[in-house]
Amino acid sequence: MWEAVSLLPVKYREVIHLYYQEDMTTAQIANLLNKQESTVRSLLRRGRMVLKDQLKEVYDFEE
Repeated sequence: MWEAVSLLPVKYREVIHLYYQEDMTTAQIANLLNKQESTVRSLLRRGRMVLKDQLKEVYDFEE
């Protein structure tokens, strides 16, 4: 899973890493990266979608 995360663009990879690996809240991530919290939530959502598409190709699971 984390190998797939490492292939994401940096803007998605950093928020996913901070959220899941460092257990930070979206507010904490926004403060750290000097972004709006809504931007962090959007980046998380988009990053998850890209990750899901990548994993779908590897594992061939249905929606």
